[in-house]
Amino acid sequence: MRHLRLLLLLAALFLAGCGVTARPESAPAPGVGGVSASDSSEARVPMPTAGPAAIEPAYGNEAAGSGSGAPDASAQPGFPRLVIKTATLSIEVENVAEAETRISARAQELGGYVVSLQTNGTEAGRTAVITIRVPAQRFDEALSGVEGLARKVFSRTISGDDVTEEFVDLESRLRNLEATRDRLLELLGRADEVEDALQVNQALTEVQGEIEQIQGRMKYLQQSAAFSTITVEVRPVPPPPAIIEEDGWKPLNVAREALRGLIAFGQELVNLGIILLIWSPVWLPLLLLARWGWLRLRSGRGGRAAT
Repeated sequence: MRHLRLLLLLAALFLAGCGVTARPESAPAPGVGGVSASDSSEARVPMPTAGPAAIEPAYGNEAAGSGSGAPDASAQPGFPRLVIKTATLSIEVENVAEAETRISARAQELGGYVVSLQTNGTEAGRTAVITIRVPAQRFDEALSGVEGLARKVFSRTISGDDVTEEFVDLESRLRNLEATRDRLLELLGRADEVEDALQVNQALTEVQGEIEQIQGRMKYLQQSAAFSTITVEVRPVPPPPAIIEEDGWKPLNVAREALRGLIAFGQELVNLGIILLIWSPVWLPLLLLARWGWLRLRSGRGGRAAT
């Protein structure tokens, strides 16, 4: 019977920890196994510095309420919003390499950094895509600086993703899970048998894992909202149009064709010389024999003319 009551308590605590809204601390909790609401309700354990505790001061008392009847903090006037800003630009510049350097340097001056840089082509045809992140409060300043480098802006897209509602929901779930963790810790300290302690410890491990996941997600949302992302596609200025029309007179093409013809003629002469050299054992004796006969014929005619 005692084990059954303990299992029922663990199930109730675990389901309460997974809820979206927290139960008011003033509401009485039914006592189970000798543990009453007045005995188990303790001060909430402070969150680690690396977790979402770092963002609690930014929200003040609006996010501090834990009762289910409390109004949604994200809907209250003046409540700080968590908005993840992004921008995409396509610009044309005189010198792509110089624009890359100036955009990177500007991001560092504003307290940001370069996320990625991709280049294509070389020299005059070079293009680049550079992504930077800058503090959210310097977003407009960084955007104006990038546009100031452009000779022409082809496109400009700015968007914002409001994650305030998700953040507030995570914060509420975190408070519930922390309350469940505190009660499980108290039960673990009161467990008399090893089996009971193992069951409580297993539930405590699952709750702690969910707490860490929520803290990680909250930290990611906070960092994403703190730094805005700007992606810039940089193109070079296209070369000026050719003076000679495309379908008009093309002296360079004529000279190129003439040079090709001359080279082809020279190649044919070289080929002919190679062929004659290889066939020289055949035609050279015949040529020498013909020359000898012709010289002998001329010498015979000259002797007869002398007599």
